[in-house]
Amino acid sequence: MATGGGRAEVAKGRSSRIFGVNPRPRGIGASARVTLQHVGSEQSGARQPAGGHVCSSFGHKRGQNLLSRSYHGTKCGKLRSTSLTTVESLPWEVLLKIFTYLDVSCLLCAGCVSKRFYHISNDNLIWHRIYCSYFVSKSKAWKPKAVVIATEKLSRISIQDSPPGFWKKEYIRKCTSSGTRGVGLLLKSINRYTGLPSKFREAVKALGITWMIALRERTGKEHVHEQGKACFSDTSATLCWNSAVWPPLCGLKTLCVYGITPLFPPSKTAGMHGPRRRSLLVEYDLTTLEESSTFIGCDKLVKLRCLYPGLLLGCWQEDGELAVIVANLHFHQLIEKSTLGSVSCPYMPPPHDPVPDDVVSEYGLLGYHCHIALHNGRSSCMSGSFHNLFCRKESVQNGFLQIMIISLENESQHSTISGSIYIPWNTEILKGKIQHCCLMDVTVLDETEKPFWCISSPVALQSTSTPDIRFSYLGKRQTIEYKDHEGKVHMELIWLEEQQQYFIVNLVLYLSVRKVNAWFSTSY
Repeated sequence: MATGGGRAEVAKGRSSRIFGVNPRPRGIGASARVTLQHVGSEQSGARQPAGGHVCSSFGHKRGQNLLSRSYHGTKCGKLRSTSLTTVESLPWEVLLKIFTYLDVSCLLCAGCVSKRFYHISNDNLIWHRIYCSYFVSKSKAWKPKAVVIATEKLSRISIQDSPPGFWKKEYIRKCTSSGTRGVGLLLKSINRYTGLPSKFREAVKALGITWMIALRERTGKEHVHEQGKACFSDTSATLCWNSAVWPPLCGLKTLCVYGITPLFPPSKTAGMHGPRRRSLLVEYDLTTLEESSTFIGCDKLVKLRCLYPGLLLGCWQEDGELAVIVANLHFHQLIEKSTLGSVSCPYMPPPHDPVPDDVVSEYGLLGYHCHIALHNGRSSCMSGSFHNLFCRKESVQNGFLQIMIISLENESQHSTISGSIYIPWNTEILKGKIQHCCLMDVTVLDETEKPFWCISSPVALQSTSTPDIRFSYLGKRQTIEYKDHEGKVHMELIWLEEQQQYFIVNLVLYLSVRKVNAWFSTSY
């Protein structure tokens, strides 16, 4: 005859066989028993008792509540939770307390997640605390504790009365001004030959300026490439980007060159990769690449096409896809363009205020200075400065002032070019040289030594069929031409085979009459 305990064990074994669940092993808790019974019932396909509830050894009602509250179905043997607590669902006060533990970089990044996070990350109390930790002196005179508590309460009220994000803007403004404080001293030193800052590279390093390109497809997708290699000459910076995988050129819409500046000095952020600001320098349209670009040169692997101003696209000869991108940026106002623009609008310099002069009859035609450099980004093959340039009134023709720098008839002005003229290119695997092309920097200063016309652009040597009537040079004649709406440059060179070098025999500068009249308030 079975005792009471025996009848309980028999009943327990029957219920386990009915629902296909083995008797509970030792060490498994109540919630685990419910889970095992629930999973076993689904896998065995056994029929449920009336009412659809699972019987358990610790009570019918308690098992039902745990099942309905904790778990909902299975998928591949994994359990899914029906009530998930997300960060977005937390109360405002809890999120505000969490945000007080974030540093500046994380706080700015969190503000980009959603509107709610943006408003919380702009809280004035958080940013006032950050502002005081960096810019307010920590040495305070002793005050009674009651006075300190009352002062803190009043300050909290005044801080919250400020517009949302007020102290965030104040902190950013203070950091920006403190980071640029010593840059002005670097930019005051002017090179007497170029009229540009002589410590430009040091100023760029002090500000932490880099450059990047963004390739946008027709679908709106953006491909960002950080600055690869930067080379600095006396008047320009040459930047190179190469990648193993470029997007298809036929699907690209625009190419944008941005100046990148860290939002805070490195000492103000916890990590090396803090928040940064984009400033648009120039945007190129790639939908009409064949019409808007100019062929510069090629070798067996790569051909170069120029997009004015100052951009080189290196494409593979085989399929026409991108291989390398080179940008040549002139120093004039490059720091302002790299820091003061926005993501969509480039920096616009203030308009020039002309100073009229009624005393000098040829005002605006005299006292020009010109610096011309030919280089390939790595080495320079020609750099010359020419002072006290002028133009006679009879030489103002076809909307341009013609200024003769090197005359064909005056052999004493002729000069040589050291080295060969080429542009190097390199990818992650291959490299090469494209002959008979280079980068040209032109800096024209007015009589007050202020920059009047500045350009940096790739140029190519073109053969000319003009007969050589001079017998001093017997060689192949070539020309370099550049033209935009503000001026032109015409340079003639002769290649001497015996000396294996170029001679510059003619150099003419053309300045737009419209620009001269607007600059000097004249009417030529």
